[in-house]
Amino acid sequence: MSDISHGPDWWQDENGKWHPPSQSLRSEPEKEVSEFITKPDNTDEITEGNIASHFKERYGIDSQVLDPEMIRDLRKAKEDTKWAPSKGSSKVRFVKPQMPSDLFSGLLSLGAGIVIVISVFFDWATAGGSLSKGAVSPMKDSNGAGLLCFGLIVCLLSAFLLQGKRKRWVGLAIIICGVLSVFLVIFSLIDITNTSEQISDKLILEYPDIDKAYANEAKLDITVGLWAALGGSVAAFMAGVSGLKRHI
Repeated sequence: MSDISHGPDWWQDENGKWHPPSQSLRSEPEKEVSEFITKPDNTDEITEGNIASHFKERYGIDSQVLDPEMIRDLRKAKEDTKWAPSKGSSKVRFVKPQMPSDLFSGLLSLGAGIVIVISVFFDWATAGGSLSKGAVSPMKDSNGAGLLCFGLIVCLLSAFLLQGKRKRWVGLAIIICGVLSVFLVIFSLIDITNTSEQISDKLILEYPDIDKAYANEAKLDITVGLWAALGGSVAAFMAGVSGLKRHI
């Protein structure tokens, strides 16, 4: 302590005395907090800290993590809820809900399977041009038998979609049946076309005296049975894609 300042960091107290910078003036004595104590909260205010205990004491509900199985069950129950028009006196216009995609996929798959099965019992080609008789029956060929099996499988799988059983393997199986059915139909179409083009040459070889112009008119005409099989196969493929997309 001095009566005059000895540097820029010296400071002056209330009595006019100068003190070096190492000393500090404390206007109040130091207070040490030994412990932090709060009074119990009796305001019944719900905060983030006591909300869990509040629900447990009042409703007997413990905090828990939502079970994924419970979430799926709730979602399925919501999707399985049947829609019905309102019977109240509200003036709000009722909006008809869209057809569930499971029902659409199931109906499309069922129709496609039925068309495939029926198409197998019709001739896929008949004699045309100068040919007087002859037909191509799919039931006498392995392609027709295979197509019949795929059509029956598609009809069977459509029942799962109509029941609302959205399983990934159902849509995938219908897609596979549709692709194989399309392959068989296209293969049969190419085979019938090639056979039709070879008829005239075979007639000329077998009957050398035959009129070539007459022989060249001999052919096979594709009938509606083969086109129905192709349409049903494509529809089955689309139904499988729709069912698989609904699951994803």
